[in-house]
Amino acid sequence: MSSNYSSVKSNSLNVNKLTALWGFSEAALGGILHALRIPFTGLFVGGAAVFFISLIAQYSNSKSQILKSTLIVILVKVVVTPFVPFTSYFAVFVQGIIGYLLFRFIRVKSIATFLFGIFALSLSAFQKIIILTILFGNGFWVAIDSFMKFLVMQFSLPKNFMNFSISLILISVYTLLHISAGIYVSIKVLNFEKWFSKKKKELNINVFSFTDDSDYFEKKKVGKKKHWWQKKSGIAILTISFFIMIISYKYPQLGKNLAYEILFMLVRSFLITFIWFEIISPRLAKYLKSFFDKKKFEHASEVNAITSLFPEFKRVINYTWSISKNMNGIVRISHFLSSTIALLFLLEANEE
Repeated sequence: MSSNYSSVKSNSLNVNKLTALWGFSEAALGGILHALRIPFTGLFVGGAAVFFISLIAQYSNSKSQILKSTLIVILVKVVVTPFVPFTSYFAVFVQGIIGYLLFRFIRVKSIATFLFGIFALSLSAFQKIIILTILFGNGFWVAIDSFMKFLVMQFSLPKNFMNFSISLILISVYTLLHISAGIYVSIKVLNFEKWFSKKKKELNINVFSFTDDSDYFEKKKVGKKKHWWQKKSGIAILTISFFIMIISYKYPQLGKNLAYEILFMLVRSFLITFIWFEIISPRLAKYLKSFFDKKKFEHASEVNAITSLFPEFKRVINYTWSISKNMNGIVRISHFLSSTIALLFLLEANEE
């Protein structure tokens, strides 16, 4: 296979290429951004999904292409990252369904694009909030408010200083962040042709003369799936929970039964985790594996065609990260991501 860069005519943007890029972002982008220590990887991956689905809707002859691309992307994700929880496949499925329905029944492109961007990323935020609530119950949010109340008490601030729920503020900020990202991505989609034309002129394309062999996104060995209490965030939750349980005896104004509520929260989360991972998840995974194995066989040529492009995609990412080494912080991240997207769209892979 040989590769070269050339101009892409926006009115004939290859839908297969968009599907390949979406598949790459789902299967590899999160790990790459994590390896590069870029924060909010989940938000970037979700935003990428909105971006590519919107462009598929814009440049395909039929909106049903969104559903076909969704299936292919899930299969690519199964092949490349079979170890991830099947809930991540479900998230891709839901994004594809929402995109199909909105672009199928809303004829005004700009309205459909904004609604999809806002709704898809808002749903991503709510999904995480709902999972936390199911896992820990309302006690999780009570614990956060109690911890903040304790901190306020240490500074002898007025009692009415905490007449608001800090957990509600955190949920609101987290949701608004996702909504803002949805609006931002939607604007990028609607201005894609103008942005792409400008970006092509800015780029000095010599990626194939790039000789640095450093693998900035080298995959770590995949170990056994960690439960929530084995992760850094889980350790922090346990530490804060036990701390609040202890101080609740010294400060009864935090809540008479607070220690028991937190203990119940932790026992509940352990039980739910056990039931999910040991009973429900293995059975669902077995069923889905059988289904996906059949679909992989039916779409083997399409999946293989996409995964064969991954080495070139990774070369581009290595290159764009390297050329941004003289930049720092958000400037570097912005330049890296925009240059990567532009070069990936310019990359043409032709089978000899």
